[in-house]
Formats: sequence, structure tokens, C-alpha cells
Amino acid sequence: MNLKKLGSIFSGIGLGLALALSGGPASAAVTFYSPFTVLHDDDLDAIVDTNGNGILDTGDRLISVIEFHDSEGIFAGQGPTSFEPGFELTAVADITIIAVLPDGTLVFGPSCAAGVLSGFACGTTVAVWTDSTPDLDVINANSCPGAGGRAVCLAQAGLGGTDGSVLWATIGFFGDPDENWISTPGPGGTSIAVIHATQGTISLGTFSFAQSLGINATGQALDESVPCFPFCGLGGNGLIDVTGNGQIKGGAGLNFAAWDARSKADAQVEPVPEPGSLALLGVALAGLGATWRRRKAAR
Repeated sequence: MNLKKLGSIFSGIGLGLALALSGGPASAAVTFYSPFTVLHDDDLDAIVDTNGNGILDTGDRLISVIEFHDSEGIFAGQGPTSFEPGFELTAVADITIIAVLPDGTLVFGPSCAAGVLSGFACGTTVAVWTDSTPDLDVINANSCPGAGGRAVCLAQAGLGGTDGSVLWATIGFFGDPDENWISTPGPGGTSIAVIHATQGTISLGTFSFAQSLGINATGQALDESVPCFPFCGLGGNGLIDVTGNGQIKGGAGLNFAAWDARSKADAQVEPVPEPGSLALLGVALAGLGATWRRRKAAR
């Protein structure tokens, strides 16, 4: 069997598993892929400079509105599958710098009562919502925040449940030793003035996270077996519910009264196939074996 044919067969298996995993009312517009599903987003980020020194350092907070635009698997043929039009998957994040390492790495923890997610369990770093009436646009700087400021964008992302959004999931620091959230700024990446002056196409650093699932209303069981190396915390088993990484971008052109920077990230989860999905995989693999045996016998 040639590689092209083999690739087509595995693409078909991946598509079949995606269809089997996408059922259920809460996840009807989000396609999950097996073994891993990656969600892609665009973000707007605000810096709460607690000591007013113009530098990102210990005690400062980052607040983000997040707009996911598609899901994708890791095999050929598994997406990307857009959520639009007619559906929105959005989130709000609030994290606090708890340490700055000697090499400049920023270590984050949850903002808890000090943050905009104080209505959730302490430890929550991100809350995610679905909305069948899309209203958030983080790409168009004139649309978000518009005249209403940051609070309008947070509401459009789902915070407060005032725009018809339904809570989909929360992630955060909930006791797994693998949990971690760090950022590695590039040159000038901790200076608010530099961030404001840098174009949104230019990277000012990277970040990565390994987080546990808090609330799961996705309609899918999500397994705690996503490898998090090298983003794990210390002392864990190297597996976590959600991992991700991304880039911090410049904030030039934004309304700095509301937002200071942009960012992009990928978040990865592992949906647990239902029995029907596993049966589909078994049938597909059995068919693959039969095809291989027929081709071998014909030689």
C-alpha cells in the first residue's frame, strides 16, 4: 500500500472520529478531534500595572478577552473547522505575575478575588463561553472596545452572562503539580511603552500554560492525559487537562484605556471517545487490515 493511500485512509478515520465526537447540544458547533483537539484564538490583553512603574513585574495582572475561531486535529483531514458564522466560542482570562525569575521569565498564578473572574472558584484563570449570537470582534480594534471600553468587550466575551452566552468550561490552578503558566518576554517585552509602540504583527515574547479543568460543560469528557512537557510544573506525572502556548504581540493602534497588547494562542485538549467512536475506530482499522491483506495476497 502506498503512502498516499495510507494517508487517505487515516484521514478518513480521523474525520469519522471527529464526527462521532462532535455530538451533544453543548458542543454542537465545536468539532472535537481524536486523539487531540487544538483550539486557535486571537486575544486582546490589558495590563494592570499595580505599582505604576510601567514595567511588567511581580503583582501586575493581565486581563484578556479571547475569541476562538476554529478547532483542528493533529492528523491530515482533521480541520481546521471554523466556528463561524452563527456561533461564538469566547473566553476571559485573568492572571497575576507571582514571580520574575533571574532569566526574566514571568511566572503567573490565578488572580482570585482581585480579578474579574472572582465569581468562580479561586484558582480559575480562564472561563470560556459559547454564544449563538456572535458579538465579539477582537481583530477589529474599532469594534472592541468601541465606545463602551473594556467592560463591553468582557461582556461580549461572556462575563456576567448578559449577552446570551452560556458557560462552556473553566481552567486554572486546581491542585495538579503539573499546572504552570509562564511567559518569556523578548527585548522590551516587559515595557508597557514598548508594547504600545510595537505593531500587532510583531512578537514581543512567548507564553505557555498547563492547566487543569474546573467546570466542564462542553458535552465531552476531556481526559487528563495531555502531555505538558516542557511546560509542566514540578513533581507531576507530565500529564494535564489543557496545554497551550502562544505569542505576545504589540499593541500599536489599540485604545490603551482598554487594551495594551494583542496575543495569539493554541490550546490543546484530549476528548475521550464514546463507545460508538471506539467502535468506529475498530471498524476502520479492521478495514485497513483487510485492505492490506488483500493487496499482499495479490502480489
